Amino acid sequence: MKTRVLLAGAVAAGASLVLAGCTAPADGGTEPTSLTMWHNSADSPALLQLYKDFEAKTGIAIELVDVPSDSFETTILTKWATGDRPDLLEFHPTVANLLTLNPEKNMQDLTQMEFVKASGDLYASMGSLDGTVYAAVTGFPSVFGIYYNKAVLADHGLQPPRSFDDLSTLCTALKPAGVAPIWESGGSVWPTQVLPLLYVADHNSGNEYGAAIGGNKEALDAAGSPFLAGLTAYAGLRDGGCFNADATSATFEDGLKAVLEGKAAMTALHSDTYASLLADAGGSPDALSAAVGFVPVSSSSPVASWAGGPLGTYYAPKTGDAAKEKAALSFIEYATGAGYQKLVDNGNSFPVIDTAKTPKGFSELQLSYQSAYQGDSSIAFNSNVAGFGALATETSKLLARQTTPEDAARTVQAAVEQASTAAGLPGW
Repeated sequence: MKTRVLLAGAVAAGASLVLAGCTAPADGGTEPTSLTMWHNSADSPALLQLYKDFEAKTGIAIELVDVPSDSFETTILTKWATGDRPDLLEFHPTVANLLTLNPEKNMQDLTQMEFVKASGDLYASMGSLDGTVYAAVTGFPSVFGIYYNKAVLADHGLQPPRSFDDLSTLCTALKPAGVAPIWESGGSVWPTQVLPLLYVADHNSGNEYGAAIGGNKEALDAAGSPFLAGLTAYAGLRDGGCFNADATSATFEDGLKAVLEGKAAMTALHSDTYASLLADAGGSPDALSAAVGFVPVSSSSPVASWAGGPLGTYYAPKTGDAAKEKAALSFIEYATGAGYQKLVDNGNSFPVIDTAKTPKGFSELQLSYQSAYQGDSSIAFNSNVAGFGALATETSKLLARQTTPEDAARTVQAAVEQASTAAGLPGW
């Protein structure tokens, strides 16, 4: 497996980047010995081993073009716009990102491949457009929900929350006990958007609400908008004294420790923070699971919210080289089929394709992430909407009483309109 480096920014003045393996033979029929993949430099050791295993099985080397993770989207899209194409592309599965690639023109159709049916309804929410599947997702998503201290709730005769009404009830019960009912992390900025997004989860079955926002059929700031209702509910928790006293400056790392130690009852974060929690628990999965639980919460029911990512998500671009296009499909078939169980095992991760079994050894807390995803869950509605980067800033301002739910919703709606129009997305 050879490696090439794709520099940040992708295109330097007066220079062009020649990618190994991108030039098609004249007859398009020569058996390929290599495939070029533009991939995220943050790929896990398990994914890197997958590429080596494919070469060992087929004799076809995966020539990796490293794309820096800190400029991943910009670098990919800048290079893509020049007309260059890899044989395989690792990229986001969300519809907003997919549309930037013009998949109908530029991507091979994966709809009839076996992994699609074996992935449940995953492709109803991402990796597809107008019923055609273009992405192969191998990685388990980030699952969003509420971490809670088991002893704090049990000592007060309380059950874990299932809805925002439950959060308010728990807040009322716990405030007199001197425990922060909900730890908020305004100092880290991004966590402030989690609670409002959780609120919307049970309004987004099949990504209907996200599609309506992304397609300009509904507005975030409209009367009766679930998003506006989520911001209003968030402000209600703030006004009810449900957050820690230093909520505007505290960090999510502090929040994880506070929940683990029982100084806070709950905090709203995602499953990718498990490693940090485990370190705080001295590296003991059993001790951590005995102390901390994780549950899904939305406006009125326990619907989990999740989001997919680019690592281990693959596309097969149309390159004009029939032999390499066929070989690229062979890689995807291997990654989602014969090589998938080893990928899951090596990465110690949960499978999203049901032909693979869950590895042994997961803790109770980790299994709660899988349970939340496999139960009643929906993709985070903003995953497929352009311009949502404005949300964390607005929710941080809302936490600090520097804006209102209505003004925050208007600001985010304006950002969505601007980004969607600039990208020429359908409906805009």
